[in-house]
Amino acid sequence: MTQSGLKVTIIGGGIAGSLAARVLREQHSVTVLELSTDPIEVGAAISIGPNGTRILAKLNFDPTRTGSVPVGNLRTWNKAGEMVRDIEVDYAQDYGSPWLLQHRADLRAEFLRLATARSEELGLKGVPAIVRYGTKAVDIDAETGTVTLEGGEKVDADLVIAADGVKSIARAMVVGDDAFKSARPSGLSAFRFTLPREEILEKIPDFRILDKSKPGMLKTVFSFDPSRRSAVLYPCRDFELLNFVCIVPDDILKTATTESWSAAGDVEELLSCFQDFPPWLLDILKLGKNIKLWQLRDQDPLPTYVRGKTVLIGDAAHAMTPHQGQGGSQSIEDAEGFELFNRPGVSPADVPRILKEFDSVRRPRASQIQDNTRQSVNKKTVGDIYRFQRYNWTYPGVIEGLRRVQAGEELIQF
Repeated sequence: MTQSGLKVTIIGGGIAGSLAARVLREQHSVTVLELSTDPIEVGAAISIGPNGTRILAKLNFDPTRTGSVPVGNLRTWNKAGEMVRDIEVDYAQDYGSPWLLQHRADLRAEFLRLATARSEELGLKGVPAIVRYGTKAVDIDAETGTVTLEGGEKVDADLVIAADGVKSIARAMVVGDDAFKSARPSGLSAFRFTLPREEILEKIPDFRILDKSKPGMLKTVFSFDPSRRSAVLYPCRDFELLNFVCIVPDDILKTATTESWSAAGDVEELLSCFQDFPPWLLDILKLGKNIKLWQLRDQDPLPTYVRGKTVLIGDAAHAMTPHQGQGGSQSIEDAEGFELFNRPGVSPADVPRILKEFDSVRRPRASQIQDNTRQSVNKKTVGDIYRFQRYNWTYPGVIEGLRRVQAGEELIQF
């Protein structure tokens, strides 16, 4: 089956790029250029807030396919071991959609399926996106929509979507300023790893966080001091894995991450960084293996996401640290933004204009989320943890968002 509409090239088949392909495949011919040679995703787990899951529900996303765990209980301790919060929550009721926890690999695999499966299988019109694995983009002419690949091949498109991550080659080309070429170190790094359910229960038989009969639990421990240390634990893959994210300042680390951004983490160094935290936490951190230490990078808000026929999305547009858990959700909001191109009668000549509409909604919104994330790093009280929750999780979608912007209204209305 041939496809009418625009010829779309997406650079990067991660979460942002693959979901953008799902949105655009209904009306346009989509090709994803993916640097990796296979669809296997690296990394650990990821949370998607109600602002993201509301969008996913409209795009055939089935959380049972990804083993997603809805958050139903929040428990927080300080470093002295005192529980400072223990509440039951129902975000589906409060925000119209749940807060979901899942492994990043499972989420990306499902987004790729939604982008590339037969239309009949998904009940969609249009044709599946094509993914070219092992394909490296080395240059982009943002104005003309020409992408040059390693080896010299040139790919022309009516619309180019740069979803090539924190290390984006497109960012400076779109913004036109080498100062935005790379995201800068935030001063913090994160130990990240997962542990299988059976290994934990063998050591800690009654570990509540892995009880499938209870609401999904998010356990957090904060130093609430200038060190800005924190440990976050939550289940994913239908409670079969427990995810760990332990954030520390770079200046207390022996392991350097500056050059490569990531390194193999050491369990002894992890324990030394949290030696004054509750004993129950140290007992489970001792089980850690295959630990990765990631330097957290931060990007100043950009002056534009668009140029000519090209647009930045995801971490290429608004890299942020995980302190508000909004990186994945903002990528999902970006992908939904391409509904602007699914309106009737869109032609190649309309692309620059529509991209400016996209930018008018997405850039102020994501830039504010970046600012919220920066402000949330220095947590002094339990109230600081979810200070921006209502703003972050309230988003009307791009069509209504554009109407509000063009009418001079506030984009986010409580």
